[in-house]
Amino acid sequence: MKAAKKKAETKKAFGYRKPLYVTFAAMIIFVSVFLIYLNQNQAPQPKAAIIDQLNSSELSSSSRFPNSTFIQTAKELLYQRFSHVDYYSDNATVEQYRLLPSLGYKLIIWRAHSALDPDNYTAICSSEKVVSGKYEQYSQEQLKACEITGDPFRYFAITPTFIKECMSGRFEGTVIILMSCNGLRQNYFKTAEAFIEKGVKVFIGWNWWINSSQNDHATTLLLQYLINENSTVIQAVSKVDSYTYWGATLRYYPDTTEVANYRIPDYRQSNVTTNAAFMVAGLPKKHRIKLKLAC
Repeated sequence: MKAAKKKAETKKAFGYRKPLYVTFAAMIIFVSVFLIYLNQNQAPQPKAAIIDQLNSSELSSSSRFPNSTFIQTAKELLYQRFSHVDYYSDNATVEQYRLLPSLGYKLIIWRAHSALDPDNYTAICSSEKVVSGKYEQYSQEQLKACEITGDPFRYFAITPTFIKECMSGRFEGTVIILMSCNGLRQNYFKTAEAFIEKGVKVFIGWNWWINSSQNDHATTLLLQYLINENSTVIQAVSKVDSYTYWGATLRYYPDTTEVANYRIPDYRQSNVTTNAAFMVAGLPKKHRIKLKLAC
């Protein structure tokens, strides 16, 4: 009897511990599940991409223009503003182009061949040779065969209709630098317009023909102005425009005050503060701290 009474008194004295253990464990599980949910459902972190179709081994030697120095320099500059930079070359495929808006890119350097279409737009080449019967799901208005001077093969090229109708998702304030001839040739603005409709912030390109080495040099300068000097779009484009490149002039679209004054944000800092805010949101209120988010 005394033993039973003592056991009951002990249980009464220490019984409060069990609910606390259960509550603490439940809280840990809740926070863990909440953070996993956030990681799975939050938008992809802003990234940059270099599409180097000109270096693809799928191209004939006559139309392939590798430049590892330019690529390395471009990556180093991009890493000053982005924590992640993707590189595409052989995998600069039609399917990869289709997915671009959904991948979280805020800046895309598109080093590729292009072709002028009689319907007044610039078609952007992929690294894929045209094969009969491939991509039958696309119409002739969405996908074209691009002919490159001196190359015996033809390559699939995307059109403004492809951009508007086939690309998955939307860009979110993305800057596209199209390193091809005639990206913004007079009266050939349909490709740029399609990207703007798809959520692109600014489209930068040439208004005429330009060779590969001059293009690489000019784009390196453009990135240095945009990133190292934190220049606005109009300032950077104007500085590059002070050079002569076969009579080609660098332009941006749309030509608005907002776009002209746009600067490339430091997305590395934005990611840190945004993720920190998510982490704080998952903690009990008494453990939260106040954060000042970056603009």
